[in-house]
Amino acid sequence: MNADIPFLKCWVRRREISQRGAGCEEAYAFAVQSIKGRAIGLHCMLHSGAHYRNVPLHAVLVNQFAPEKHPQDLAYWDCFSNRPVVTVFDYLKDHECLALLPDGSREQGVYLWTVDWLPDDSGHPGLILQPDQNKCGHFIALESGNICMLPTNKIAWRDGYWIGSDPHPERQGYVVQSNVYHAECSTRDFSKSSHYYY
Repeated sequence: MNADIPFLKCWVRRREISQRGAGCEEAYAFAVQSIKGRAIGLHCMLHSGAHYRNVPLHAVLVNQFAPEKHPQDLAYWDCFSNRPVVTVFDYLKDHECLALLPDGSREQGVYLWTVDWLPDDSGHPGLILQPDQNKCGHFIALESGNICMLPTNKIAWRDGYWIGSDPHPERQGYVVQSNVYHAECSTRDFSKSSHYYY
């Protein structure tokens, strides 16, 4: 249910972790915690020396003056399983984007890392193996100071060398991928061949 992430200097809202008032405490986020059917959480090492796990996304900030948000403001989906996999896509690392948030607003941000999920077990894969339902979660540091987790179809990437600063992928008529493809088929039968170069 846990997976390492690149260390992220951050602030944690005290109200979510302590009885001692408002404000924020400096921290480093260093892992995600995924519990199926719940919002993603982060492991944080607090400046006090405490390790706090499952800190909700809306309580972890890249700017301590970020506006207040609720969990449903920063992610569309809960976790798909208890088996997260974290990847930092080299192509996307530090890439700028426009994040389409659940309330319909757009905010500038920068890519951090991606969480995807493995099935909890092969007998009960849930939605993970359905191409029209499964989603990964790209973590984006928003300009406002909050962090969001968005699927690929809620991000418009920006750059100064290929896409430009004003992307509009929604105008292209893209559709959800719903097919499952296979390279193997029974019309090519190699089962009786002993040749190395078959």
